[in-house]
Parts: sequence; C-alpha cells; structure tokens
Amino acid sequence: MACIDAASIIAEFGGGLHLLAIEFTHGHDCARVYDRVKRELSRLVEFPSFSLHMHSNQDVIHCRYDGSDMEWEHSVRPYMAAVLTDDIIQQYEISFIEKLIKECYQFREPNEREQVMELAREMLAGERPEIPEARRPAKRKTILYLAIHEHLSYRSVFYWNPFLTFCTGNYERYLQHLAEVVIDEYEMEQEYQTVVDELRSHVEYATPKIQELHLWYENRDYFWLVDKEGNKWGAKQRMRYTESALVFEEGLQPAEMIISPIASIAPKRLYIYTSQDDGVIQTLRTIFQERLNARSFAQWQFPT
Repeated sequence: MACIDAASIIAEFGGGLHLLAIEFTHGHDCARVYDRVKRELSRLVEFPSFSLHMHSNQDVIHCRYDGSDMEWEHSVRPYMAAVLTDDIIQQYEISFIEKLIKECYQFREPNEREQVMELAREMLAGERPEIPEARRPAKRKTILYLAIHEHLSYRSVFYWNPFLTFCTGNYERYLQHLAEVVIDEYEMEQEYQTVVDELRSHVEYATPKIQELHLWYENRDYFWLVDKEGNKWGAKQRMRYTESALVFEEGLQPAEMIISPIASIAPKRLYIYTSQDDGVIQTLRTIFQERLNARSFAQWQFPT
C-alpha cells in the first residue's frame, strides 16, 4: 500500500478546489469501488466538475471536484459517503456478522451455524418483518454512513482497509446487537419447532376427545369454538380439556388460549373458518395437517 498525501495529489492533478484520494491495500477492492463510484456518478448530471482517476500502480482512486465549497460539502461529499457505505454493506456486512457469530457463539450441530447465517441474511435483507430489527435496515446504514462522512470531512486521504479495521466501532457494535437478535430468534424458533412437533405427535397418536371442532377465527381476540352440534365451548370447557404439558401459549390467560386447548382435545377433524393466515392459523395447520379443513366465513352453518 502506497503512502500518499494531499500535496502529491495536487502535484499530479493540479490545484483543484477539492481533492480526495481513496487508498486500498488490495487492487481488486480499488477496481470494484472505482467501478461503483463511476457507475453511480454517471447517473447524475449535477456534478459535471467531478472527475475520477484510478492509479493502478498505487491502488488509489483520485477524486477531484472543481465546484463550489457548498456543493462539495452538501452534495458531492455526502454522495461519495453514501456510495462507499453501500459498497461496504454489500461487500462486507455478511462476513462481518458471520465472524461475530462464529467468535461469540458455539453450535452443537455442524449445520446450525449455516441455519443461523441464513436467518441473518434474511433479516439483513428485510425478509423477516416479524423481527423488529429487520424493519429498520436504515439504522445500521446510517451508523456506517456517519462514520464514513466524518472521515471524509477531515481527511484528504481515505485509507480503506485501516478504516474498516479501526474506524467502524459503532457499526460493529450495532452488528453485534444484530447478531444477538439473530441468535435469540434462532433459539426461539428452535423452541417453537420442538413444541409444535410435540403437539403434532400428540394429535397424531392421542385418542380424540371429540370427533369434530369448528373454529370461527377473526383474530386472536375474537374467536369461538363449537362442536358438530353447534354447542359453544367457552373458556372453562376449553381449559377443562387442556393438558398442562401441552400448553403452547405461555403467558396468556386461559381464556385467550386457542392452540393449546384444541391440540389437547385432538379432534379427528378441525374446521377453521377464517380469512387470516397469521401465526395461530399457520401453527394449527402444522399441527393438524390433513385433519385441518380451512373454510370461509360464508360456510359457517351454526348460530353466531
């Protein structure tokens, strides 16, 4: 890695108003970032006075801007910081969080780490909206952007690899938090799967306490059960059949439980009338499988 300073940039490129060099340890990083910056800036017409040059021997990108101080401070430099932020996130974020997970957590099974990493990739991509942190992708991007922008504000040379190693503390701390969230979510999903497997096994092998149950389900707060004669099963009757070993909804009041009583009763056929496909319905579908028959509200044949 060559060592350069603002004077050497000015000597080579002249006395432009605003000069910035981005120096790399590895040439492939330099080429990738150069292509990205050039591609992103080509989409803009606001910066006609901005020029790039990649010094292949020194693994350095030279940036020169001949516009005003205000344009540099409020447009060009923030835009450069945003482009560099996007590259670091796209290129390094997964490996950063994988390193944190590998260093901080031990897994018994060989495939556990890959399952955790798959969950991390989904969360970082915003594909797990049920996880609050997955709905806030801008937060980690902002943390990294602020670090890069501050670095660009006070230096004429941006040292890429030292920055990644020593200057991303807040970003890494947030990734550590995300790693903890991922681990917690993974453990909860494992516990969930274990309990669901137990309930499914019970339903499969237990003697049904009733042949049919019909569940009218609008949401978790508005539902009721009836048998095939249309007799409503209130909270007391549901809890009388609920086995303590099969309680799924820990923390809920007995009257609020839906899955535990139905699984304990283990009806031979379960009819669900709903327009929802939330966690309750998905869990019942997993437990009862072919015993479950989903219907519309219009097919309800009992008094309401």
